[in-house]
Amino acid sequence: MKRSFVVVGCLGAAVLLAGLVSAITESAAVLGVTSAGISLYLAVGIGLPQYLLYRTSGSLLQLGLATLAVAGGAIAVLVGLVRGSLHADWGTGFIVLLVYVVVGNLLGAGVREFRAGYRSGS
Repeated sequence: MKRSFVVVGCLGAAVLLAGLVSAITESAAVLGVTSAGISLYLAVGIGLPQYLLYRTSGSLLQLGLATLAVAGGAIAVLVGLVRGSLHADWGTGFIVLLVYVVVGNLLGAGVREFRAGYRSGS
């Protein structure tokens, strides 16, 4: 199982699920500006790939990141419920953070695969 495929696949699943939520609820969940969108991106786009990578590598750092991402998604849902709606717009501030985390995951997976390939070739 290639790490980069896991990260890209989970990110794609997160975007697809957020798009479905957006289409069904007529909200901007796909943009990550609602509680539902934020929680989907955190849990499926970040938490799930880190957990799957932890299962193959045994890295406690990846397990911790997965736990934090899922906990963040749960907190986003709770805050949305307290504010009255899971589909109310929160603004664009959180999107930037999500982009950094997701791009960081993608770049990290690519670098790890390059190193693994380089070491096996030498």
